[in-house]
Amino acid sequence: MARIIQLTDMHVLPPSQRVSGVLNTYELLIDTIDTLLDDWHKIGPIDAVIVTGDITETGDVESYQLFRQQVRRLPVPYFLIPGNHDRRDPLRQCFEDMATIPKSGKINWVHDLADLRLIGLDTLIEGQGGGDLDDADLNFLAQAIAAADTRPILLAMHHPPFASGMVFMDQIGLTDTGPLADILNAAPNEIRIICGHVHSTIISNIGNTVAISAAATCSAFPTDYRIDAPVGFNKTPRGYSLHNWDQGFRTTCMTLAKSSGPNPFNAP
Repeated sequence: MARIIQLTDMHVLPPSQRVSGVLNTYELLIDTIDTLLDDWHKIGPIDAVIVTGDITETGDVESYQLFRQQVRRLPVPYFLIPGNHDRRDPLRQCFEDMATIPKSGKINWVHDLADLRLIGLDTLIEGQGGGDLDDADLNFLAQAIAAADTRPILLAMHHPPFASGMVFMDQIGLTDTGPLADILNAAPNEIRIICGHVHSTIISNIGNTVAISAAATCSAFPTDYRIDAPVGFNKTPRGYSLHNWDQGFRTTCMTLAKSSGPNPFNAP
């Protein structure tokens, strides 16, 4: 059995700065790590943490260093892929000691647990909101799947390979998902895709493969499918995802909201 925590869209800035003039994302990151540690005895054992991009708001070195200070408090290995707000070179500079951060090029990686293969795919187009997978990325994926034999695969990327229904987000989505679908449909493995970007939990598919986006740790995008929907964010709900493999995938959407309880069903 394997159990993975997915964190996404932290958008970290130094504590003196605010995302959109409102969100103290560094304090929200600290709160996220504190909450995970408080709940560890309930959700563990955990094998790894996967961070599916938008680690920082502006891709600056200081914000990556602040993120690293906090994520290292978790007592398990962690794995990173960039999002559209990230920048590869500063990320590399701050995490150059990680075996899964290549010295150059896209930040694609593979890591094997006892019974599960983890694959990270870099969809970042630097300087743009949208994402893509080029021929080299797709070849990397195809080879990583082939080398997995029949082991199950948890495939992480930032941009979802499906439309969210939110117009302003789908305008900066993942382009040309057809070749990706072809690779996934041909694979004999059981594969689950996890992603971020849309600050919402959405369950969809690409071809025969289930794909799930996770709630962000810093803010949420309201579900509004109108063409003229206002563009913006809500401060809540915030959350993360918990992915299990035990003869099949199970994903639990976890809230970062504070609550009392559990309350007994048969209260006096």
